[in-house]
Amino acid sequence: MLQAIRDKAQGWIAWAIVILISIPFALWGIQEYLGVGGERDVAIVDGEEITQRMLDLRARDFRESLRLSLGDNYRADMFEDGELKEQVREAMISELVLVNHARDWNLRTSDAQTRAYIASIPAFQRDGQFDQQAYEIAVRNRGLSRAAFEESVRQEMTVDQLRSGITDTAFVTDIAVQTQVRLGEQQRMISYARIPAAPYREKVVVDPEALRAFYDANLERYRTPERVKLDYLVLDAATLGGFIEVDDEALRDYFESHRSEFVARQERAMRHILVSVSAGADEATQQSAEDKAAALLERIRGGEDFAALAQENSDDPGSAASGGDLGWVERGLMVAPFEEAAFALEKGEVSELVRTDFGYHIIEVTDIRGGKEADFESVRDQVDAAYRKFESESLYFDYAERMAESAYENSASLTPAAEALGLTIQTSGWLTRDSVPVGVLGAPRVVAAAFSDDVLVEGHNSELVEVGAQQAVVVRIAEHEPEGVRAFDDNLAMIEADFKKDKASAAAAEAGTGALNKLADGAYLDQLASDAGWALEKDQLLGRAQAGVPAEVVAKAFAVKPPATGAKAHAGVVSAEGDYFVIEISEVRGGDLGALADAAGEVLRRQAGQQLASAQMRKLTDSLRERTSVKLLPIPE
Repeated sequence: MLQAIRDKAQGWIAWAIVILISIPFALWGIQEYLGVGGERDVAIVDGEEITQRMLDLRARDFRESLRLSLGDNYRADMFEDGELKEQVREAMISELVLVNHARDWNLRTSDAQTRAYIASIPAFQRDGQFDQQAYEIAVRNRGLSRAAFEESVRQEMTVDQLRSGITDTAFVTDIAVQTQVRLGEQQRMISYARIPAAPYREKVVVDPEALRAFYDANLERYRTPERVKLDYLVLDAATLGGFIEVDDEALRDYFESHRSEFVARQERAMRHILVSVSAGADEATQQSAEDKAAALLERIRGGEDFAALAQENSDDPGSAASGGDLGWVERGLMVAPFEEAAFALEKGEVSELVRTDFGYHIIEVTDIRGGKEADFESVRDQVDAAYRKFESESLYFDYAERMAESAYENSASLTPAAEALGLTIQTSGWLTRDSVPVGVLGAPRVVAAAFSDDVLVEGHNSELVEVGAQQAVVVRIAEHEPEGVRAFDDNLAMIEADFKKDKASAAAAEAGTGALNKLADGAYLDQLASDAGWALEKDQLLGRAQAGVPAEVVAKAFAVKPPATGAKAHAGVVSAEGDYFVIEISEVRGGDLGALADAAGEVLRRQAGQQLASAQMRKLTDSLRERTSVKLLPIPE
């Protein structure tokens, strides 16, 4: 088709069309170049933008964190995409409000503190030590530069100072804790009789007209949701490596052009002592700090233990306690004067005094590793894996484009796309709009695509749907069942069972209501239960989370207003099975803080303190936000 257009598009008419089409594209390009019409904002906080990309990244991080913490219990539909982004945006706005006020209140986090915190993150460590390569890969995978990531960490640590100022000073009084314990640890003495519905079920008369009337009155019980089965193709970069032909020449070329990836970068284990000098300090203060640092250097050269002197004298809070140890450090992590001096030392050497913006440093290099060239044969397996991954990522985009084109051009079948790409058509089980399938079909966008008009009504293949990092699917309807109500004749057995259950439960409840009336007139529960043959559980002392007692009974027992001293309270409740429980509350015992074990009491105090601290932090955040200019903009779908 494109060739036909090309053959016929000749002459001045064609050129006129090309010019008309080119104008908006040219203007659009200029607009992008100038930054106009660039990334969309979703909120503006005191003039600072929160962009769509920032929101998408944070929403992705939240989902990934949730997936890792919940493991097999994670479900992709726990949050609708729009709902999740609304909540994440609110959190980002609150965070930015706190960041701005922390800055106004002169709260700061030093470079050394930021680096020390980053180095302590387990995800960036190998064998218990900071790994620069793992760090850079992780940051790059987040779509950030190292400077941007470190700035985000610095901001988070600064806000944590503000939070700590609130949460660490919150305290609860003994009276507040005692009140919480009195209610939270309250116990109630109850007796309860079960009036079973089963005997009444046998007495229910099933009249055809009554059964039909019951069905007509309860149609929603027998409604079946719309559902589909899907044929689908999965494209995954991780599985494309097998399609790639590999030979030694290609591997050697890749090795030569990516040699740095297979060479261990030089790292130095080092420690330091910092004698800090604040910005803007006068000459006398600076001279005093330099003299102190020089005296420490002399003591080190005189044979005193470096670590002991660091613990006693270093002003770096991130390393002093560990004898000044900074772990393994690679170029690019430290400020320039510090790095220049450190990487000029040999193993075991101690530097002269090094002046930075933080003060005076004494540096010792305790070990050196890496920095040696690697030969091809020694890392061939690593090169092969890296080459296949590199090529498969490139191949993925080519395959994705071809799959999308084939699925669109052959919209009535997935077979041409499957044959062209060597993929296998798979078929799902039944799915509804509320289904939570596992695997690639678990993405909400897949279910949304399946039930779109184009796929469901028109019968076309879906567009290519991205379901993960370099993972996509195309789906089409294999089978479709519309929403409906099960026919009366087709579900007669189920309708009859429901009818009997409802009637029997109503009869049990009627008997229970009669028992409650008799109890109100002075009858005794044990006598009523004995006369009627009901099972009776007598004098059960319940807590709010009592096990071994029907949940409906526990909930109802604690929902009833406590009776006056010496009196009894009564209530009734229907269970999920249709049985009726008659409950008698004879005593209420408030929780006693003094009766709890010391450890349990301490846990309750801590929990109460945490709850109060969280409430105070929310109050502060809300108060600061009320004084902040916040403009909300539409979140693109």
